[in-house]
Amino acid sequence: MTDVMEMDVEGVEEVQRKMEQVVRDLGGAPVVNAMRDCTLKVQRDAKILAPVDTGRLRASIFPEVRTHTEVIEGVVGSNVTYAPYQELGTGIYAGPEASFAGSFAVMGALGAKGGIRPRRFLARALERNREFIKHTWEGITGRIVSK
Repeated sequence: MTDVMEMDVEGVEEVQRKMEQVVRDLGGAPVVNAMRDCTLKVQRDAKILAPVDTGRLRASIFPEVRTHTEVIEGVVGSNVTYAPYQELGTGIYAGPEASFAGSFAVMGALGAKGGIRPRRFLARALERNREFIKHTWEGITGRIVSK
């Protein structure tokens, strides 16, 4: 003999609507604004930490928030050609993440024993703001989910 149990679950449609709203909100303006706040903080510190000769590198550091279908991306960077060399180093100082071709070209110009030490101004700016970023994201996601 087979026992059959019937059950009525109420509120499933409401839960589904709530979950769909959370997904929409996670791609909405509050999240984009939170990302913008985070990139502006990192930009500020990157400008403070960037090496200065003419000021061109410092002036070129910009924040950008990119929104894709399911991804919101925050970027802080520079469009000057020598920014990666200042960040990652060259020649004997270049780490494995530095471009071999770029490092080789600069190393050749400076001599086999030379190079530029990595300044890590972008990485250090991100690290300085790690807690702010974490707190910002915990706050915005908590507010969205608890609505």
